[in-house]
Amino acid sequence: MTLKQLYRTIALTLPLTWLGACSVDVPPPDLYSDPDAITNVEAARSLLTSCYTLYPHYEYEFSTLGNDFCLTSLSGKDINQQNLYNWQDKDISSLATDMWLAYYNCIANCDVLMERLDKVKTASTSAADAKRAITAEVKTLKALCYFQLLRIYAPAYSQGGEADGIVLKNRVGLEFPKRSSLAQCVDYIRTLLTEAAAVDNAPKRNGWLSQQAARQLLAQLSLYTGQYDEALAQAKEVLSHMPAGALSASQYPRLWDIATWEGRIFAFNTAQTYYNSLEYSATEGDLFALNPALRMENTDARRATNELAMTMAGEERTLLGKYNLRNKKGLSTAYIDQMRYAETLFVAAECEARTGHEAEARQRVNTYLEDMGATPLGDNLTGTALVKAILNEKCRELAGEGHNWFDLKRTGTTLPRLKRWATAIDKNISADDYRWTFPIPSSEYKYNESVTQNPGWPLNRN
Repeated sequence: MTLKQLYRTIALTLPLTWLGACSVDVPPPDLYSDPDAITNVEAARSLLTSCYTLYPHYEYEFSTLGNDFCLTSLSGKDINQQNLYNWQDKDISSLATDMWLAYYNCIANCDVLMERLDKVKTASTSAADAKRAITAEVKTLKALCYFQLLRIYAPAYSQGGEADGIVLKNRVGLEFPKRSSLAQCVDYIRTLLTEAAAVDNAPKRNGWLSQQAARQLLAQLSLYTGQYDEALAQAKEVLSHMPAGALSASQYPRLWDIATWEGRIFAFNTAQTYYNSLEYSATEGDLFALNPALRMENTDARRATNELAMTMAGEERTLLGKYNLRNKKGLSTAYIDQMRYAETLFVAAECEARTGHEAEARQRVNTYLEDMGATPLGDNLTGTALVKAILNEKCRELAGEGHNWFDLKRTGTTLPRLKRWATAIDKNISADDYRWTFPIPSSEYKYNESVTQNPGWPLNRN
């Protein structure tokens, strides 16, 4: 399905297959097909809920592609996932096709809602506030989808803002747009987020995108473009609103609990089993183990939730904890952490290290590490070594959450592919490898002559 087909389909109806996948109330198809059906904030919020459920979750796939895991004795049991770990062209191309449509599915539904919002009537101050919040949330969700697409299908921003970015859509309907430039895409995403961040919106539950979430994405966007002073200012703004205990060792396990918690910036609701693809079986173990370079010290309070010790192939191995640990214990997952304050802390520290505030960067990271019971960064770390150490700690903190691949691409870092149990490096993926930039699906460029293909990938319009 191409983008034009997708938008035409969504403008007419809501596919029934999506209804079965939703964990919360989803509006009936006539809310999409009838432009006059959404006239109050309750109906608009219900449609927004369905947009949230359409956001795709590829955290496991990006963790596989990144530096989070190493192969195990069971990796060959899922040959497609093993091929993805080894960066096989065919498997990356197949994943790229699925991702492209999935993110644009979510964007298209956001566009449907945005077009309907003008007809939403507000007879009270509370209703007007609710409408503003919905508007801010749908803009933030749309920006999040576009930001993901940009980082996946466009080259690193360091290669220049005039490089081809992604296809931008502003309305529901048939269009044959070309790919906007990286700079144009960034400007569009920043506009959405700036407008959203201007709205005083602080939901009581984690499943809704807040003003803090919009600010967090602005910080990430500025970091992506190398605007470190701006990213630092935005990250500091987020941290200034951080609730007490959000980065404390005693509260840390709440990140993986089923209850809502203000210590998260944003987490997606889910009623589905999450991250179960990593596990081969509860008794035999997982397809991938945690990269040994990311293991935590015995004194580190995070270790109890982030790591899982299990005997595999006759030895005790360190597997990913977090959701995987909950799955093995038979516990359900209610939230998928998308943004959290520890990530903001590392964004701020990286920016400080890159802008000459090295002492502040070390202090920021070390305060957190010492509170967790981990060894702090050495005072002798400066320059590139300090930045690398901060990024390593960030990777350790966010292992298995799908973030590291994006940092590796952004910073132009060579990626090792590890042999079984990380006994040696099998090969390295160089920073200039064309596969860092995923291919545009053939379904898109085949029927839209304005769309270009990324270097290194085949272009076949036949």
